[in-house]
Amino acid sequence: MHEGREVESMKPLFPPQLLILLALIACLTTLSCSNRPNTQVNGPLVSTVQIGAMASRGAILAKVRSPITSTRMGLAMLAERTEELFRGNIPFPLDPGPRAEGLPGSQEFSAGLTRIGLPAPELGTVEILLDGKEFFPALEEELRLARESIDLQLYIWDNDDISVAYADMVKQRATAIPTRILLDDIGSTISASLNPTTPGPPGFRAVPDITTYLRRDSELQLRRILDPWAIIDHCKLLVFDGKTALLGGINIGREYYSEWHDLMVRVKGPVVNQLQNEFNKKWRTAHPLGDLALLFPPPPSPARAGLPSSKSFPVRILRTNLLEGRREPLTAILEAIRASRSRIWIENEYITSDRILDALLGACRRGVDVRVIIPKLPFEEIMEIANHQAAGELLRAGAKVYRYPGMTHMKAAICDGWATVGATNFDTHSLQISHELNISFNDPRTVETLARRVFKADFAVSKSLSIEDTKHWLNPIAETLADQL
Repeated sequence: MHEGREVESMKPLFPPQLLILLALIACLTTLSCSNRPNTQVNGPLVSTVQIGAMASRGAILAKVRSPITSTRMGLAMLAERTEELFRGNIPFPLDPGPRAEGLPGSQEFSAGLTRIGLPAPELGTVEILLDGKEFFPALEEELRLARESIDLQLYIWDNDDISVAYADMVKQRATAIPTRILLDDIGSTISASLNPTTPGPPGFRAVPDITTYLRRDSELQLRRILDPWAIIDHCKLLVFDGKTALLGGINIGREYYSEWHDLMVRVKGPVVNQLQNEFNKKWRTAHPLGDLALLFPPPPSPARAGLPSSKSFPVRILRTNLLEGRREPLTAILEAIRASRSRIWIENEYITSDRILDALLGACRRGVDVRVIIPKLPFEEIMEIANHQAAGELLRAGAKVYRYPGMTHMKAAICDGWATVGATNFDTHSLQISHELNISFNDPRTVETLARRVFKADFAVSKSLSIEDTKHWLNPIAETLADQL
């Protein structure tokens, strides 16, 4: 159950023994990350057993290379999982009010976020890149214009025809410019087992291992981010010359190129120095020497982003890092929801976080215009049901919930005049455990561009859900499982 419900509904749904069993099942489920078919139409068959073996290899290698870091991460995840397991099934106080003063979008609210411990914003500009049709041309442009460095961090670099084409492009640029690639080990492993809806060109056969392909006959440097305990690095961060960054939810693959609804942003200005530093830190922690590499101080990272332009405004970098105790996207969105008075618009793949849901229910009670867009998931049936469980609670509280006609992989939110976009899903794993990266801003023109191009457009084409649409006999079980996913 969630915080802030009626007293009579705060009884545990299930006995503790069953909850522990369900939690174990959920933890195992995170290793697979998807229930999509494990065949690739145009490529080799990768079985579930093979995926499990590759994921286990990565986890073991992480523990061998980085025993201290892995142990600390394991203990931190155990504490986080245990807290979340019981938090959703025993009574807790009502959802607290905001700590940051002022309305979201105001300078007072921004100062309040800094005061409660979030990183201070820096000046920059933000350009909305909607779907693959805008992101991939922007990526090609930045690859072509880069003159000093190319740094690419992705959760997934798939092995389909689109992925191979961009791999070739990056390999060609690496002949002239220092190029570094960071890939999440689990993400890029599992992607090799999934098939896009639209097949590749006739005769194309997917490469068995994209990391091997990227390294073959190439001058680029590539490191895998190993995942002990299935703690994934879900960030998508592409930095060019230390001056321009692309970030958001899009990976490299056919789904993202032409099938899924998604969002990236192009960021310029002094704030890019922070993003470059974030990449450099991840690159260091992914060193083959593991913990030993951390004994040596990192080289200084020069500030290359330059001075702000006349169109610059404050942009805040938000990170989730379990080991560092960072939950910045969660903290920021909770503060914004709790302080909102006019609108809260959310489009996200998942809306299963107890904390987010409780804050949204509180906003409904205040009369805020709460609207949420979720996808019709092509996979992960448990999360689909859990989404509908949350949607039902929101509808009963007076919110509007829409289902996008297709797969929206969007991670965007607007609260009054404040907005956040990035890689963070609104589920427990993304908000509290995996490595994530978002930005937030309150520039009126950019916020309204996001509202117009994403939310108003998607409200118009999405189906408005009814309470009846959200009912399912597995709702309570799905909710409990989703607390661990």
